[in-house]
Amino acid sequence: MGFWSYFFIYAAILTYLTWGFVVAFESVLIMTGSEAAKAWVRKRYTLKFFMFEVYLFFPLVFLGYVFLEFVPYFLGTSKKIAKFDIANMIYEVFSEDLDKMDEE
Repeated sequence: MGFWSYFFIYAAILTYLTWGFVVAFESVLIMTGSEAAKAWVRKRYTLKFFMFEVYLFFPLVFLGYVFLEFVPYFLGTSKKIAKFDIANMIYEVFSEDLDKMDEE
């Protein structure tokens, strides 16, 4: 493999990791109840695209959840752990769209 092949492979891996950590951070913030994170996701995503990104970056969402919820709890800086629930997180953000889909 040549230089450009490695370049594109590393670029793809770093892009996945970088954008995955953004999605993971926003997802964990929504799980903890942040209204600013909900507004940010509603403003930039549709329901289908957000679901696609959450499931595409699921390993990083889970890793972010572990580092942002479990580690502070075990270090004693957090009093409780937010529940890891992807379906509830998506419903909290897009409840109007999902309720409208149920009615149809």
